Amino acid sequence: MFTKMQVSQFSTILKYIIEKLIGHSIVSESALFLIIQNLSLKERTGIWKVIASKIDASPAEVHDYFFNTWQLQFYQDLNVYKQELKDLFYSQVSYSKDPKDAINKTINEFNQNYPNHNCNQRKIYQTLYRYAMMKSKPIKQDSSNTSASDSIQSYDNIAFQKALLKVQLID
Repeated sequence: MFTKMQVSQFSTILKYIIEKLIGHSIVSESALFLIIQNLSLKERTGIWKVIASKIDASPAEVHDYFFNTWQLQFYQDLNVYKQELKDLFYSQVSYSKDPKDAINKTINEFNQNYPNHNCNQRKIYQTLYRYAMMKSKPIKQDSSNTSASDSIQSYDNIAFQKALLKVQLID
C-alpha cells in the first residue's frame, strides 16, 4: 500500500521518466497515460524499477499501483454497465459449459454493443470472472424436493465448476 507521499511522487516521477524517454514535455496526466499506452514493452522495461528506487517501494508495488489504481482514473466507471454485463454473462453461460468461453463471448458482445465505451478491459474480465465464481458455487438442494430439471441443473453446475477449475489452473 502506497503512502500519501509515494502517491504524490508517483505521477511526478513517472512523468519525468517518460519525458526523458520521448524527448519532450508532457502537458497533462491524461496525455502521459496515452503516451504510456503507446509505448512498446521494450520501452516500458525498467520504468517500475526506476520509480521504485525513487519512492522507496518495490518494483512490483509500483507496477501494481500503476495498473490497479493510477491508470483507472482514465477509464469510464464500469458500474454503469454491471447489470448488463451480468445479464449478458448469464445468457452466455446458458449456452456454454466453459466459463472462459462464456466470459470471452460476453466481452465480445459487450464491445460490439458499445464500440465507443472507455471501460478497462481487465476490469471487465475480472467482473465477469467474479460472476463465474458465483455461478460455480454448489447448489444446495432439499433431497425430498428434487425433480428431473433440478438434477439437470445440478449436473450443469458441476460441469461448469469443473470447467472453471481448468480455467483457474491455466490462468
